[in-house]
Amino acid sequence: MKRGEREFLAGFERAARLVKQVVSCPSAYTSADLYLEDVARLHGDADDLVRRGLAVGCLVALGRS
Repeated sequence: MKRGEREFLAGFERAARLVKQVVSCPSAYTSADLYLEDVARLHGDADDLVRRGLAVGCLVALGRS
């Protein structure tokens, strides 16, 4: 596996952990969906593949891609 692929999957794994945490212990944010959308928006344009994987993972959790 190439480095970029590994970094992207690491970000995707972080998203999975974040989703699990947000669902089990909701923040004071308006809703879990809005929180995940904001995380995806924040990291979606990053050059860093870990951050981009995090964004895609959040969108997948919301049923978007």
